[in-house]
Amino acid sequence: MEARAQGRTKGGFIAGVAFFILVMWGLYQTALDVKDWLTDASRLPMSELLLQGQHEYLKADELRAAVLDGAELRNFFELDVNELQARLNALPWVAQVSVRKKWPNKIKVYLTEQDVAARWNGNRFVNTKGEVFSAPDRVKKPLMQLSGPDDQAAKVLEASHQYETLLAAKGYKLLGVNLTPRHAWELTLDGNIQLFVGRSDIALRLQRFIDAFPVIEPRERVAYVDLRYDTGMAVGWKKSEEKVNDQHRR
Repeated sequence: MEARAQGRTKGGFIAGVAFFILVMWGLYQTALDVKDWLTDASRLPMSELLLQGQHEYLKADELRAAVLDGAELRNFFELDVNELQARLNALPWVAQVSVRKKWPNKIKVYLTEQDVAARWNGNRFVNTKGEVFSAPDRVKKPLMQLSGPDDQAAKVLEASHQYETLLAAKGYKLLGVNLTPRHAWELTLDGNIQLFVGRSDIALRLQRFIDAFPVIEPRERVAYVDLRYDTGMAVGWKKSEEKVNDQHRR
């Protein structure tokens, strides 16, 4: 009888193990089916894009290409929000972007573009924070031309605001500001008049120009005004008569 009991116990254990394996196999197959269902692009496709925020310079096809990334359908569960955000952040005119998924089929994208302040070194831009960036030139409004070492962009931008305010109060339009490698300032006024201001006493020298320029004749032929003097300035003329005039002293 003891042998018979042991046989029944062993048979029950084997049956229990077989039942456990069968259950686990069933759960595994169910998990595979659920995974296939969740990752099936034909189920719960991301079919709606909600774009929020200002986007003047970004093109719709650039945004669409970044969102789709070569795929016409995106499954809700498979879409990697961080990956999509990185692709959108890589677009040249994008400053900041956030991406969210909304059940069951919507992608919500909020983005801000670079707030462009001026052109930088001819082929790039500087934003209102003084950061230099590269982007396709889609700006139709006139921008001031700034130039100098890249690490001085914020300084040049701030200075341009100060010089523009000072000159505009007297009717002069500032078109460009350059900071030379030796940290000297050069300004360009309407009419392509160059002002060589130097490295110190900038406001004083600009005031000297404002006071003296109205008496210079003929003003339309002035090519540059060199203000790098303690009490005077020198004038260079356009065309064949481009020469340095005697210093005008107050």
